[in-house]
Amino acid sequence: MERERLLAARMRGQLLTAPAGSILEAAGHILATQAQDFIAGRYALAQRVDPMPNRAQINQLFNEGLLVRSWTMRGTLHIALAEDAQWLVQLAKERTLRSAAARHRELQIDAATIDTAGEVSSSYLSSVGQGSRNALFEQLEQHGIGTRNQRGLHLLLALVQHGLLCLGPIPEGAKLVAQDFVLVDSWIKKHHVPEDPIQELLVRYLDSHGPATLRDAAWYAGQTLTTIRHAASQLGERVVSVGKDERGEDFLVVEGSLAHQALETTEPPQLPTRLLGPFDEYYLSWADRSHVADTEMQKQITPGKNGMFNAFWLEHGRASHLWDANIAPVDSLDATLHQRYLDFRSTS
Repeated sequence: MERERLLAARMRGQLLTAPAGSILEAAGHILATQAQDFIAGRYALAQRVDPMPNRAQINQLFNEGLLVRSWTMRGTLHIALAEDAQWLVQLAKERTLRSAAARHRELQIDAATIDTAGEVSSSYLSSVGQGSRNALFEQLEQHGIGTRNQRGLHLLLALVQHGLLCLGPIPEGAKLVAQDFVLVDSWIKKHHVPEDPIQELLVRYLDSHGPATLRDAAWYAGQTLTTIRHAASQLGERVVSVGKDERGEDFLVVEGSLAHQALETTEPPQLPTRLLGPFDEYYLSWADRSHVADTEMQKQITPGKNGMFNAFWLEHGRASHLWDANIAPVDSLDATLHQRYLDFRSTS
C-alpha cells in the first residue's frame, strides 16, 4: 500500500484529522490510551477533540468516575472509559500475572500475601474512599506487609489484575501525575461485558488503529498471534483487507470506519503537521513502526531500553524530529502547537 494513503488513513482513524466532539467519545474510540506518562496520556486524548479541552476539564472526568487509568494490555497503564477498564484488565490478567511470576517469587509475593494485601487495601479504601499509593503502602506496612524494593508496587499491580483496584480521582492540589487508587466495585458504576472480549478488542483496535495487520493487533493486545487470527476468522465481513505489507500480510480496517472512508475517497491524503507527546498511540501501537519513523528516528524516539518514548513532530504523517520544549519554532503553526503543548503541561 502507498505509504501516504496508509498514514492518512491512520491519522483519520486516530482522530488526528477527524477529531471527536468530546473526550469521552475520543476515549471510547481509541479504547485504551497509553498513559504511563499521565500528562502525555491526557494530552493525547485532548488533541483528538475539537475544541481541544484543557487539563482541568479532563481531570473532572476522572473525578466523576467516567475515565479511569489501569494496567490493561501488556501490563501497561492506559486511560479508558470506566466501563471498559475491567474487561480489558481481565482479558490481560492471565498473561500479565504469568509474566510477573518470576519477579513475584523474588519478592516473596504469593497468593496468601496478595489476599492479605487485598483485605487491608479494601478495608482502608472502604473507609476513606480514595487513597494515594504511599497511603496504601503505609497501611500495608502497618499490617506487616513489606513494600520496599518495588514489592509494594507489585502487590498493587496484582490487586489491579485481580479486579480490586484502579486509578481514579485526581486529588485537589495534585501535581502533574498524582492520582488516587479506588475500589473498582464502588467507584465504577457500570461495566461493559463484551460477548467475546478478544473479538471486541480486535474490532475496536482496527477501528481506531487501522490499517493494521493481525501481527500489529497481537502486539497491541499482548495476545498470541494465533489467538488474534482465530478471532479475526470469526468476524467475517466486519473487517476488510485494503492492501498488503512487506510480509504479504493483510492491512485490515473495519468496514465503514474512518480509516476505510479515508482510503475510499478520491481526495488527496490529509497529512497535517502535529506535535505528538511521549507514548502517543499514533507511534506506539503497532508492532511495525517503520511506516511512521525510519530506523534513525526510532532510535531517537526510544533512545534506551527503559521503555521511554520521546515527544516528536509529525510532518506528512512521519516523525521528522524530536520536540524540544526550550526552543520555540519560527513557523507560526508550529509555534502554536508548541505553545499549546506547553500550556497543557503547565501547572497553572
